Amino acid sequence: MRCIGIDLSWTARRPSGFALIDPAAEGLVRTWTATLAPAEVAAWLDGFEDAVVAVDAPLVNRPGRTAEAELARALGRYGVTAYGIGNGFLERRGLAAGPRLGELLAASGWSFEPPGPGAGRRFAFETFPRALILSLLGAADVPPYKRGRLADRSAALATCYDLLEAALMAAGLRLDFPRPAVPADGACPTGRELKAAEDRLDAAVCAFAAWQAATSGLEPGDLFGSAAAGLIVVPGAARLTSARGQTSP
Repeated sequence: MRCIGIDLSWTARRPSGFALIDPAAEGLVRTWTATLAPAEVAAWLDGFEDAVVAVDAPLVNRPGRTAEAELARALGRYGVTAYGIGNGFLERRGLAAGPRLGELLAASGWSFEPPGPGAGRRFAFETFPRALILSLLGAADVPPYKRGRLADRSAALATCYDLLEAALMAAGLRLDFPRPAVPADGACPTGRELKAAEDRLDAAVCAFAAWQAATSGLEPGDLFGSAAAGLIVVPGAARLTSARGQTSP
């Protein structure tokens, strides 16, 4: 079974990040960026008979969605928060790539209901890389790799890379791109280079989440919201909250 991660851009006019864990690739996590419309992404995914896909974007966004509120209650104490945005707002601003991709996948028979480990069917779910950096990569907090000065962002991104590389190696997997440069190395990436590296890293984190869901399954505490109105899946969240709850004063 192939495990795929997508850091989906809000609009088809900007690049998205992609990552693929293919059993035939002997543990290599292939990553790349591409500017694709939701229909093009859906057509590519339809080429896989058995796959688990983790997407950093809302695939289902219907009235009554509680995913963000539930995620904040569980992980907000660790600095992980997400904000729900209605489809009307997204559509008016041309930012509805996630829900559009979800519609296309549903029409092609993809399931948004979590299967058990090893189940041979096509399952797609929304996830949140910031939460995964805690739940799967073991970070004490999320390095600020999204905002701030380029030098600070590049250093934080390198920290995230180190965490991901270690987690992948423990699972017998490896990345296909080198550690991002940091100012201490005498070089700092440009804003465009840094954004491309962020997209690839987020996609790889999503692919690792898909791999965890496919190989180890999911616990109720990993699920936030509902498949009908919108579900955010964070593999390892149940273990994270249990472990930290036991050690908190």
